[in-house]
Amino acid sequence: MTSILFGLGVAIVAVAAAIAASSAAWVFWDAWKATDLEAFRALVGAFAGAFFAYLFVRFGDAMKKGYDRKEKNHTSLVRLQHYFNDCLNTTSDNLYIAIDCIGVFTDTRLTSGNHPIYMNVFHQYQIDTELMIGLTNLDLINEMASLNADLKKMNESLATIDRAYGQIRDAFISKTISESDYLENARRTRDRCVQVRPFLTQAHDDLVRLFAVANLLMKNPPFFVRVTQALVRTKYPKGFEALLERETTKVKAGMEAIAKASEQRIREAEASAAQPIIPPDAAR
Repeated sequence: MTSILFGLGVAIVAVAAAIAASSAAWVFWDAWKATDLEAFRALVGAFAGAFFAYLFVRFGDAMKKGYDRKEKNHTSLVRLQHYFNDCLNTTSDNLYIAIDCIGVFTDTRLTSGNHPIYMNVFHQYQIDTELMIGLTNLDLINEMASLNADLKKMNESLATIDRAYGQIRDAFISKTISESDYLENARRTRDRCVQVRPFLTQAHDDLVRLFAVANLLMKNPPFFVRVTQALVRTKYPKGFEALLERETTKVKAGMEAIAKASEQRIREAEASAAQPIIPPDAAR
């Protein structure tokens, strides 16, 4: 049924095109055979003007769509850099937590009778899948899809470690499990941190690489972005470090003055609160 409808649609379009072509040919032939050449020239001029106007409109529309697509890609690359920065910060935090947890649950400490308790938890990655929509580079899109899939799996693994140890820790604090059970689960938590650590390191390396890829792809911004960068300062000017040092000194001095004024107000409030309250009858 679908093929029949498609064939019928093609036939209708073909008939309409044939009618339009034959009508145009008849009009031009009739004008050519006519004795009034000025009318023929006017007809040809009107047709040529309309035809080229249509071409210019379509060409301008195509150019605008291409520029808008390139500008959207550039904006997505800028947002992608912020996304990679956030993921790198989360990865660094999780690496610190994994290494710290391994150091807390060493065999020496677990057998020392202190029964260490670890309260820190891993941080979840805030995965953004909408950024890929604005990109135009297929290689980067594929790498982004792979990265987001890896980060999603990482979130699940880190949440499992937190959940498993958190339940045992809370049970041990409430004294509903024995010390031996707690120590055994603490060792398992340490082993899980050892296992997840190389994956976090690999995620860090992948994020650094993708950050560099985004930097390279941003070397060819749209035309108006280049104009904006030329008119607006995008880097520190010369002598900025000296200016920054003086401005930092001013900021610190202002913060110290505010802190001293706050301390003075606190002392005055404390002194006022320390004064004895005289009843109205006693004052008379």
